[in-house]
Amino acid sequence: YFRSEGVTPGTGNFLCGKSPSPRDDFDCYDRSLLQNADPTLFEDAIWPALYHRVPAFGSIKVQSSWASLYEYNTVDQNAIIDFHPELPNVLMVNGFSGHGLQHSPAAGRAAAELIDHDNRYVTLDLNVFRFDRFVLHGGEPQPEVLEKGIY
Repeated sequence: YFRSEGVTPGTGNFLCGKSPSPRDDFDCYDRSLLQNADPTLFEDAIWPALYHRVPAFGSIKVQSSWASLYEYNTVDQNAIIDFHPELPNVLMVNGFSGHGLQHSPAAGRAAAELIDHDNRYVTLDLNVFRFDRFVLHGGEPQPEVLEKGIY
């Protein structure tokens, strides 16, 4: 993925990245491992894909890089918007990782509706993000939350 970075047109700065392959996507319990991004990732994996899609990126150079944690639930890697089933006074609105700012208006409205309307969504049907998707129903797990239209 890539997008322009900054508000000044014509600066030529872009933010780009790549999700790791399953082989390289290890659980990280030591934050010190995130202090340095893999310096070969851009040249070996990101740049070839950028150049393939946009030949004008043929001479692009890395100015800086970072590594970070990606916050999501480990069952289906999607958000949770619901009251905790064992702690009824705890409303969980989490699992958005880098998309929190984008999803915050809808997630905030959903949380407000759950609080104001007796644990019901009113204007947005976000039931797919409730806790009960992790619970067996009739001995069968709920279908996974799958994103559509991603290419």
